[in-house]
Amino acid sequence: MPISTRPAIYTGLLACTLLLTACKQSADTPVSAPAIAAPADSAIPPAAAAARVVDQLFLADTIGMNLAQVDKLVGPAVRSALHRHQYRVDGCELTLRTDEADQTVQAVEVAITPSCQLSLQPLLRDYAGEPATQLQALNFARFAEMLSGASYYADCLSMCGNAADPVVTLHAEDPRALHLLEFAIEVPLVGDAALSAADHWRKTMETAESETYVLDNRFNCEPQRFAPVVAPAFAPIQPAVFIFGRDLGYGSDDCS
Repeated sequence: MPISTRPAIYTGLLACTLLLTACKQSADTPVSAPAIAAPADSAIPPAAAAARVVDQLFLADTIGMNLAQVDKLVGPAVRSALHRHQYRVDGCELTLRTDEADQTVQAVEVAITPSCQLSLQPLLRDYAGEPATQLQALNFARFAEMLSGASYYADCLSMCGNAADPVVTLHAEDPRALHLLEFAIEVPLVGDAALSAADHWRKTMETAESETYVLDNRFNCEPQRFAPVVAPAFAPIQPAVFIFGRDLGYGSDDCS
């Protein structure tokens, strides 16, 4: 073979050797499956949202809580006077009653409004029923059904004047299972239904006793006596306020 042709032959052989080596390496290398994008609905769900602040306060544990702790949770009260501290949180208006030193929560009042969505189950547990009664759906009949032995009180039913709207209250001392708390609902005597029910109650007592009996609020000293009359009258009425706590003060008139 002429010497001049050897470089070309060597070059061709080298190219084939390199090509065969590359093909062998490619064959020996495992083929990776293409990545498949996960469907959108398979993404890991976000962590559950923290409980609303109002849900953390609408509990038996709030009674006895340090007011300073409430302020850390909610922020400062909208207004405070006479040991009553008003807050607005999560669509609800809450008033917390405190002790004389304004340090410890003794009672919680919740205004029943369309914007305040609360279930009674966390507070009343099994007594709230199944499905659990919602605060907005509560009426006097349902309250009496949940907490037996409830008693009616009123701060005034006759010659009340115009200083403030009189209020009718249905109050219950809870079973031992509910931390020995007291519960109450209130309605001001301003609407036709409430005024009519209160007038029926007043007339029944005046007939059975006297006008003085009603004027002196003596009925608060024996709240169960006229229950067969007042309970049906107020049964369908929705309260304006729901209250729970200790030492609520109902039935504290001078009954001596």
